[in-house]
Amino acid sequence: MTFSHVLARGLVAVSLIFALPASLSAEERKGFLGKLRASSKAPAEATIDTAEKGPVAKACGLRGKSLGKVVEKGPGKWKLHDTAPGSTAVRDFYVTGFSDGCARKLRGAVAMFGSVELYELVHYGPVGVKPTGSETDRAYAAMRARTCGSPQKACKPGAVRKLTRQAVFVDVYASATGSRRTQLLMSRGKLAAVSQR
Repeated sequence: MTFSHVLARGLVAVSLIFALPASLSAEERKGFLGKLRASSKAPAEATIDTAEKGPVAKACGLRGKSLGKVVEKGPGKWKLHDTAPGSTAVRDFYVTGFSDGCARKLRGAVAMFGSVELYELVHYGPVGVKPTGSETDRAYAAMRARTCGSPQKACKPGAVRKLTRQAVFVDVYASATGSRRTQLLMSRGKLAAVSQR
């Protein structure tokens, strides 16, 4: 912080102190000054909470370049950030767009959004690959039943469009050549389910 910023902040503090009503007790003045001091501090450092859901860690306080480069955007506010775009090495990926304002951190070699339309086509359309019963499959089936009126029958196009606005998958692969991955299902600003596939 430059000297001029320190001086300006000091002048504001002094003028506020003199502007306090004379009726305030010494304790009330002290409380006010404590709040003033607290508000001038730098923002808190980023915190990583590894206890959310399996391999997903909640990363609060990270912004901008700390998250890496935005490499893909999903529906709504969802964004996928890569800390080393173009690499196939294992590294950190972050997903943003959660209603609590915290990113979610995952480690892997490749990450991408998966669309509801593709999921519907594979599991409920003519391709006919049955869902495996993973956490993300079960959470999506419940969401689908509410929106489409049935957990098994084909959704009408309007219902699929509604699901596309509500939900999105993210797949994070452990390696660039393998099929082992972590799958997230997010909906309405929250992490709905996580599966290891």
